[in-house]
Amino acid sequence: MNPTPQPPIMLYLPLAQRSNGFPWEVFQDTHRMGTFATQDECFRHALRLAKSIGRRMGRPVRLKIEGDDGSWETVNAFVPEGADA
Repeated sequence: MNPTPQPPIMLYLPLAQRSNGFPWEVFQDTHRMGTFATQDECFRHALRLAKSIGRRMGRPVRLKIEGDDGSWETVNAFVPEGADA
């Protein structure tokens, strides 16, 4: 019998906070995992973080990225070997 797959870990990348010196942020749940001056730095950090957390926990990691219109897009950032996305 196969074990029940665990839900993916989610990292959130909200739109930049214009009033902040480091407007781009990465969150895991309510925990800020980094702040960045550019969106590119933010995405690179989120991908490195996803790989690190995913390997350590043996679980998939997804990014939820807020768009300009306020909608959220979900993308797979890390999938453990042998796991379904």
